[in-house]
Amino acid sequence: MILLFPVLMLAVGFAVTALQPTVPWSLGATLAYTPYFLCILAAIIGGWFKCPRVVLMAGLIAGAHWVVQTFVAGSNIYDRGPELTVIYGAVAVMFPVNAALTAIKADRGLLSMGVLSRLLFFVLQLTALIVVWDAGDVARTVADEVLHLRFFSRDLDYWSLLPQPAIFLFVGVSITLLVRAMWKNGVLDGGLFGAVAVSALALHMAANGAHSSILFILAGLILLAAVAQESYRLAFIDELTGLPGRRALMHDQMSLGGAYSVAMLDVDHFKSFNDTYGHDVGDQVLKMVAAQMMRVAGGGRAYRYGGEEFTVLFARKNVKDAALHLNNLRLAIEAASFKLRAEDRVKEKPVGPKAKQAAQKKAAAQGTVSVTISIGVAQRQEGQLPDAALKAADQALYRAKDSGRNRVSL
Repeated sequence: MILLFPVLMLAVGFAVTALQPTVPWSLGATLAYTPYFLCILAAIIGGWFKCPRVVLMAGLIAGAHWVVQTFVAGSNIYDRGPELTVIYGAVAVMFPVNAALTAIKADRGLLSMGVLSRLLFFVLQLTALIVVWDAGDVARTVADEVLHLRFFSRDLDYWSLLPQPAIFLFVGVSITLLVRAMWKNGVLDGGLFGAVAVSALALHMAANGAHSSILFILAGLILLAAVAQESYRLAFIDELTGLPGRRALMHDQMSLGGAYSVAMLDVDHFKSFNDTYGHDVGDQVLKMVAAQMMRVAGGGRAYRYGGEEFTVLFARKNVKDAALHLNNLRLAIEAASFKLRAEDRVKEKPVGPKAKQAAQKKAAAQGTVSVTISIGVAQRQEGQLPDAALKAADQALYRAKDSGRNRVSL
C-alpha cells in the first residue's frame, strides 16, 4: 500500500512522457508555478512534523524545476549552449546523488548534524558551479566533458536530454530507494522513491517546459501525499502496536452518530508481568494482544488507549451483541499462549510471594506465558457525551477485575 500512490503517479508520468499531450498555452504559467507551491507546502508540513528528508527533497525538486524553467525550457537543445551543457548537466548528474543522501539518511531533527552537513554539501556544489561558470570557456568545456562522459555506447543516451552518468545514477538510486521502501515498509521511503523517479522523467523532458512542469507537479504530489500519510501516522497511530491511538479514538467517537458500544480492555497483572520478565517481553505481549484485537469481529475497531489499556469501538451495536464478540476476543487471547523467545526467558527464578508470579515462572520454564485480559463494555446512549460512555466502560472494566479478571463485564 505504501507504494500504491507513488507507482500510480509514476505510471502517469510515463504516459505524459510517451504521449506528450497538447497543453493549452493558457495553462503554461499555472503549470510553471504549481511545483513551487506543492514543494513549499510539503516542506512546511515536513518541517512541522520534523521530517527533514521531506524538507530537503522538496528543496531539491523546486531547485531542479527552477533550473529547467530558467535555463532549458523552450531552448534549442541542439545548440548545446553552456546553460544546457554545464548548468543543466550539473543538476541532472547531482540530483540523484543528493536525493540518495537525502532519502537514506534517517530523520534526526531539522537542525541535526546530518541535515546541516547535507545543506553544506548543497552549498559547496552551488559554489563550485558558480566558480566554473565564472571561470570562462575553458572551464565550461572541461565541465561539459566530465558531465557528459560516456561509459558505454551513445545508443544508451541518445534518446534523452539526460547525460549518460545521470541516467545510470537515476536508475541506481531509484532501484535502491525502491528496495529500501519495500524492506522498511515506510510511507516516506515510498514517497521519496516516487519523487526521485518522476523527477528523472521531468529532467528528461526539460526541453519541453509544460510537460516538465507536469512531471515536477507529480513529484510534488507524491512528496505531499507521503508526508500527509506520515503525519497522520504520527498523530493517530500507536508506534508499538500499529493500532490507532487515543486521538483516533476521540475523533471516531465524535464522528459516530446515534448509539454505539465501547469497550475498555486491560492486560491482567501486566505490571507484575513486566517486573518478572522485563519491558521487552512486556512490549511483545502488547503486540500480541494488539494483533488479536485487529481480528475482532462484529465490525469492532481496536485502539490502544495507553499503557496496557486498549479500546474497541462498535458502531451501531448494542452492548449485548458487542459483549459476544468481545468474549470471543478474550478467549482467543487466552488461547494464544504467548511464546517467549530463548533470549527472553528468565535464567533465574524470580522470588515473589504472589501465586500469579509462581505460575508465570513455571510457564516461563516451558517457554510460554498465558496472557489474559479483562474487559468492560458500555453502550453510548443518544445525547450522551463520548467521555461518559468511556467512563461507563472503564467502570465496567473495574468490575471485571474485582470479580476475578479474565472476563467481560457489562
